Amino acid sequence: MPFLILLALALGAAVCLQSTVNGQLSLRLGLPLTLMINSGTVFAGSSLWYLVARTAGQMPERTPAPWFLFTGGLFGLVIISCAAVAYPRLGAGVTTALAVGAQVVVALLLDRLGATGARLPLTTERVVGLVLVALGVWLAVASPRAR
Repeated sequence: MPFLILLALALGAAVCLQSTVNGQLSLRLGLPLTLMINSGTVFAGSSLWYLVARTAGQMPERTPAPWFLFTGGLFGLVIISCAAVAYPRLGAGVTTALAVGAQVVVALLLDRLGATGARLPLTTERVVGLVLVALGVWLAVASPRAR
């Protein structure tokens, strides 16, 4: 479990760092070229990952998947595009607070519906957590910004 917590922390840091550098790059090169560079990097890295896993015999058995499970790349495009535009304009703190707030709402809904494999109830504690996140988002967004 500690390893998974470290992965989640690395994820959070990487999203913030990626969004910051992508935002700055898109201001200099434009969003389309920034997206092409990022997509090319992801394609090269995932191709290498695939080849290493295949060579090591670590490929899972393939089973049929419904169409909507192939939309991850589209969501990745939305993430990269929105972050590259929002981060340099709203700032890292405001953009991240809004993104985390949206993530918590969607995550609780997905857990409630069992979309990730585990059906988790919407408990009082989870609702209080959502309210606290919403308060944090409001504080981050409502705070005066340096001019």
